[in-house]
Amino acid sequence: MRPLDPLDGVSPLPRLLRSAPGAEVRAELDRIEALLGEGGAPAAAPAAPPLPGGPLLAAALVFGRGALALREGALDAAVRLLDGAAAAFGEEGEAEARDLARCEAVLARLRRDARSACASAVAELDAIAGAGDGRRCAAVVAAHYRATAERIAGDAAAAQRTLLSALRGSEPFLDERAQILNSLGTLYVTLGAHGAAEALLEHAAELHRRRGDAVGEAIAYGQLGAAALGLGALDRARAALQRQEWLCARLGDAFGRARALTFLSELALELGRADDALALATAARDIAAGATPPLRTWIAYAARAMGRARRDLGDLGAAAALEEAGALFRELGHPLGEALAAWDRASAEALAPVRSSTPVAPVRATMVDWFSAAWALGSLGLPSRVALLLRERMEIIEEAALRPENGEPVSDGGIRERALAAAAQTSPHVAVQREVELVYDRPDDLTMVAAHRAAAHRNLGRLAALTLAPPGLVVAAIAASGVNVRGLVLPSERAAAACIAHLPGFAVWLWPSATAPAAIGSDLADLRTALGEPLRAALALAPAGRVVCPPFAGDVGAELEAVEVGALLALAESLAPGELRLDAQLGWNGEVGASVEALGFVVTR
Repeated sequence: MRPLDPLDGVSPLPRLLRSAPGAEVRAELDRIEALLGEGGAPAAAPAAPPLPGGPLLAAALVFGRGALALREGALDAAVRLLDGAAAAFGEEGEAEARDLARCEAVLARLRRDARSACASAVAELDAIAGAGDGRRCAAVVAAHYRATAERIAGDAAAAQRTLLSALRGSEPFLDERAQILNSLGTLYVTLGAHGAAEALLEHAAELHRRRGDAVGEAIAYGQLGAAALGLGALDRARAALQRQEWLCARLGDAFGRARALTFLSELALELGRADDALALATAARDIAAGATPPLRTWIAYAARAMGRARRDLGDLGAAAALEEAGALFRELGHPLGEALAAWDRASAEALAPVRSSTPVAPVRATMVDWFSAAWALGSLGLPSRVALLLRERMEIIEEAALRPENGEPVSDGGIRERALAAAAQTSPHVAVQREVELVYDRPDDLTMVAAHRAAAHRNLGRLAALTLAPPGLVVAAIAASGVNVRGLVLPSERAAAACIAHLPGFAVWLWPSATAPAAIGSDLADLRTALGEPLRAALALAPAGRVVCPPFAGDVGAELEAVEVGALLALAESLAPGELRLDAQLGWNGEVGASVEALGFVVTR
């Protein structure tokens, strides 16, 4: 028995939960409760004959209220109601309904408590999946939600394996199969495997449509829009997002509508329709602000889109509006949104001298803001965003027509053009078809490729961002036998470094000269842990060093200026395992050296 089966022939609630607005679902729940009577007994004066079924019907009613609360994001209520439904089904000896209700309660906890709930969720879901026949629906749902916990915990490879296992077991349960395809497609969007995501999500959307599941269909189309954006297919993205917005409007889904309208406003900006973008973003903000509780993340994203539209319309107050959006992102602890708002604010401030009749600061004054935004976006593994920033900044410089004495000559020998082209090389082409093949034939290979590509994209984004940094680099030549053997040489997401070269046994990392010594030491310690062996490193300061151009696909490394690495590599090779040799120009005092030694290195000068 499934949790809503006691309502068969009594109520259309299962269909309404999939396809009706929340108010209509709530009215039906209230109607059932009135007929059932308090505590499962017939009502004293019902408007219609009381319903048969007693405790099982009461348990189904509680489950229905919990499912609606989960759909609407009222997560505390969802946990309480779904736990109550599971207990009620258990008391009646209905193990399958009990375990399905337990699965939904675990999902509500994962959405509410995020990473802190992952370990306990995996343990409970494993217990559900391991009890009884592994082919039953509850076992498939438990595996699906285990993958959700693994994704939230940051283990994409484990999440993919679990989802594929759940997908194989879902053939008798088409409703759950469609939900698993949604989750798998969403995972691939996150990994940047947009071709694979699009193939899976198109299948999911069709299954949801056939079953009349407007909720699942809206989710599929929202992720299809994100996948199409990742592929640069703006027309497909717009069609998918418009479908999501229409479905969510029918359902009364404020979250989905705010998301879709915000994405549509970004598309309008991309197509040069700032007036349409402003109207769409304003609608998104109003919907997000009117939700209970307010959807603050989408308020921030909509505010950012409104600021960008105002900037493109020539409104000189755009920079202040974008600063407000950035402050909200900071308050929410949302680094991507904060980086995007910083980029927009820099462009708005840079355009002010061109569009204002009153004297304002020159474009060069915003250079640090450009770099900060570009570095944050690159560190998030978004070089395509850095490419857009580079393009936007170049257009602003050309519009301003600055003279060479201002420090930003219009003609620079093509350096800016080459830097932009290198950063933009991540636009997908041939890889799309290969991803579609791998997702069905060799999914583990797809995850490995996607993870490696994500690390490479992050590194490329940082190198592209460094073309905007002031002169001055800390350079490290690193020697270890494991370098380049196991693909571990690229700096991690948490690192402050970028990699400019690697050969078997050698790598060269660099940092902006303002990077704290503790961060540099921590990055090298993380690399040592990843390699599983002591490393030898020689560090030097290149006071005038800078990245001129990141590498093109197939290139051997970034184009640098005033950086010498040959002698540094020879020095690193001569060091003892675990030794860090510091250039005196770095200016690291004894206390700093001691803090690096505390990380397990032997510091010499």
